[in-house]
Amino acid sequence: MSDEQSAPRAAALNDPADRDLQSRIRVEFAEMPGLKITLPQASRLFHTEAARCERALGRLVAAGALSINEGTFVRR
Repeated sequence: MSDEQSAPRAAALNDPADRDLQSRIRVEFAEMPGLKITLPQASRLFHTEAARCERALGRLVAAGALSINEGTFVRR
């Protein structure tokens, strides 16, 4: 990956709006422990574009808060 490509990605990881989205996602999964959603469903539920939602969900998977089962995000 070039420096030009990694700079926007690094900035996105530190974006307060992305951190807020991750917090909202955590709350929804905590309030509904059986919640299972696909990326398109999550994008609609959280009223955000798919790329941003995918980034937030991916960070939560990497952190161990969520897992992916057959294209569906579930609480770990």
